[in-house]
Amino acid sequence: MLTRSGRPDIRSKAMLTLAVLACCAGFSTNAKACGELRGAGQAIVLPATSQFQTSGLIRPSSPSRTAKGDGKVSIVGLWTATFTSGGQVFDQGFDQWHSDGTEILNDIAPPQPANGAGTVCLGVYKQTGPRTYKLRHPFWSFDSTATLVGSGVILENVTVDPSGVTYSGSFTFFLYDLSGNLIFEADGTIQAQRMTAD
Repeated sequence: MLTRSGRPDIRSKAMLTLAVLACCAGFSTNAKACGELRGAGQAIVLPATSQFQTSGLIRPSSPSRTAKGDGKVSIVGLWTATFTSGGQVFDQGFDQWHSDGTEILNDIAPPQPANGAGTVCLGVYKQTGPRTYKLRHPFWSFDSTATLVGSGVILENVTVDPSGVTYSGSFTFFLYDLSGNLIFEADGTIQAQRMTAD
């Protein structure tokens, strides 16, 4: 809502912010904000129908439409990412990397919000070498009553292939209690494919 001066109404913004935070709090039970942690040492097993490869949503991108004319490629854009740990799918999501060094992941790990839109988490990244990037992706953890019980972080190191169509690399997942004690750690690999408007 706008005030008479044409400026946004602060109360409306505050109410919207509280509604979003309340919604986020209800996203997970004993979980990271971007998906459920099943238990120490267990990867999240997703149903086969959730695999991007079988969804019909993903088509290979054309390298000529992705790579810049000078041969340089960037991670900026929308990707489908699959996280694998211990030989199992740990998580999958649509991953948006922005030119300002921020990132948004909308993933499908359970539990999901009632509207089925996926859970959303934010991150920050920097380039560390040619086509190579380092990402820090923090999140909150809640119990089944939507009470904050901890936090965590996903660290990624990925490299975009020379065509700019895929990237791959490694991730490490850390989960902490409210006192900052590490209660779970997992690592694995990431494979991602660029999505385009074509």
